[in-house]
Amino acid sequence: MDKHTLKNLICDKLWYWKVWDTVNVNYHERPAEFFWGAGEEQGFSSAALEFKRDGKVDFPTKIGFIPPEFIYWEFDEKKQQIVFLDEDWTPKVFASLPKVRLYGAREIDFTDGKRLLVNFFDYGVETNVPVTQRGFFVSRAQSDIEKQRVLSRMGYNTYWLDDADTLIAFFNQVYESLINHPELEEVVISQSGKLDIDSSPRDDQLLLANYGENFSFDYCAGSRGIVLELLIKILSANNLRQLDPDDQRSEIEMAEQIVNEQFSERCVFK
Repeated sequence: MDKHTLKNLICDKLWYWKVWDTVNVNYHERPAEFFWGAGEEQGFSSAALEFKRDGKVDFPTKIGFIPPEFIYWEFDEKKQQIVFLDEDWTPKVFASLPKVRLYGAREIDFTDGKRLLVNFFDYGVETNVPVTQRGFFVSRAQSDIEKQRVLSRMGYNTYWLDDADTLIAFFNQVYESLINHPELEEVVISQSGKLDIDSSPRDDQLLLANYGENFSFDYCAGSRGIVLELLIKILSANNLRQLDPDDQRSEIEMAEQIVNEQFSERCVFK
C-alpha cells in the first residue's frame, strides 16, 4: 500500500481509542472505551483521534490532555506501518494498517497488542455520527431486528419493502426507493434477507448470488449506477414483454437473458 491509498482509508474519520487491558475489568473478549483525564464522570468523552492529511494528529473529542507521542503521523511504506511521532518528529508509537473486522468495522492495532483504533463505516469528523451511503433492500417478510442491528454496524440503512408476489413487483419498489434516496451509493438487494456482504464489488461490477442450479436474483449488490442500470433495463424490457403476445418468457427468463447479454462481463457470481 502507498501513502496516498492509506490517506484515503484513514483520514477525515473518527478513530475511537480502545484498550484490551483495563484495571479491575476483564476485556479479553471486547475492548473498552478509553478516557484521558478524570474519566466519564468528570465530563470527558471517550478518546478518539483524526489523521490529518498534512501529517498532523487531531483529537476532536473532549479529553483531559493531548498525549505528547501523538503529535504527527507518518507511513513507513517499507515496513507497511503507521508511525506516530512527537513534536520533534521522533517516532514513538507504531501501528498496523487498517483491517476490516467484525461487522465491517475498520481496525488499526498498535504493535504493543494492548490498544487499538476503531472506525465504523462512514463515521466522519464533520458530524460525529454515521452518514450512511449504503442501502440494504429487503422484503418486509424478512423483518428481523437483530439483522437490522448487524447491518447498521456494517454501515447500511435497511429499507423494508412490501411483500411482492413477483420479481418485477419487488424490483419496482427497489427502483422507486433508490430514486427517492439519491444519497445511496452502494446498494444490496436481498429478497430473502441473506447477509452475504463480504466486500463491495468494483463500481463497474454486479455481485449476483446463484444459489443452487437455477439462476437467482435473490441477492444482488453493486454501486448505485450499475444497479439502477440493471433495474431500468429489466423493468423496461418487462413493459415491452407485456405488450408482445409472442413473448412467452417468464420474468426470471427475461431478467436472466438481460444479465447474460448485457452484463455478463460485469458480473461476479457467488
